This record gives sequence, structure tokens and C-alpha cells, in this order.
Amino acid sequence: MGSIKLNLKIIEWRVLFGPRFSVGDQFSVGRFFSLAFDASNSKVSIGIDVQFRDYCQVRSGMNGILSIGNHVFFNNFCSINCFHKIVIGNDCQFGEGVKFYDHNHQYKTSNKLISEQGYSTGSIRIGDNCWFGSDVIVLKDVEIGDNVIVGAGCIIHKSIPSNTIVINKQEQVLKSY
Repeated sequence: MGSIKLNLKIIEWRVLFGPRFSVGDQFSVGRFFSLAFDASNSKVSIGIDVQFRDYCQVRSGMNGILSIGNHVFFNNFCSINCFHKIVIGNDCQFGEGVKFYDHNHQYKTSNKLISEQGYSTGSIRIGDNCWFGSDVIVLKDVEIGDNVIVGAGCIIHKSIPSNTIVINKQEQVLKSY
């Protein structure tokens, strides 16, 4: 998106969402970036020098609070889905297709449609200087410390301490046919 178009879009978001939306300098987005709020009091705060590449989506709903630090990069096809609280620290990098979900569908009532049962919510907190490889999924109730590297394809459903490398160890089995 060209700088004039982006500046107009930021003005539009500020008019539409008022104090619920804030963004720092050097904010850039690629083609087909989308930012969506629902009618609740959800909030999005984006720091300085944050970049979203093509096809990224940010959604805040159900009074969710999303905070993204400074100098953060999201590669193509990343999505952030915030219904409660997601905090991303400074100097983080996210590979293609990284997804964040701080909520999950309720499904305990068997005689009721899942779509009618609402959500359970939690929070996600990502520390500073983290790097996530492609196609990582981060689920609710997770806290990730500083200086963490998460390998491609991992599903993060438990907290990770600082200075840790997480890999998705999948054995590749080769057999003769």
C-alpha cells in the first residue's frame, strides 16, 4: 500500500475507532491488509516501526486488548485474533502464516450448536526479541519469555521461558515401495 493510501487509511481508522486505535510512526502494511473491530470496546495499539506484509489480518473483538511493541515484523498471511488480551513485545519477527488465537469455542453443551455456545478466552504475552518461523500457531493462556525462537510449524499451547528454542520434531519416515 502506498504511503498516501496508508496515511488516509490510518486517518480513516482513527475516525472510525477513535481512542480505541493508536499507531506509531513508520507503520507499513502490504497488499490486502485488514484491520477489523467489532462493536465492543476492543482496543488496538501498534508501536513504532511495525510492518505487516501482504494478506495479514488483525481482528479485535469482545472488548479485546491488542498491544504490539516497537520494531515488529509480520510476514505474509499472519493473523491476530484478539477477543481478550494479546501483548507482543519489541523487536519480534514472525514468519509467514503465524497465527494468534486468545480464545476458543465453547462446546460442552451437546444439545446446543457450537456456534451458539460462545468462547472461552485467555491471554497471550510474547516477550521481546522473539522469532517465530512459518506457520506457528499460538493459542490462549500462553506466556512466552524474551529471546525465544519457535521453529516452523509449532503449535504453542503452553508457556515458554526466556532464552528457549522450540522445535517441532517430526520424524520423516522413508520406506521402499
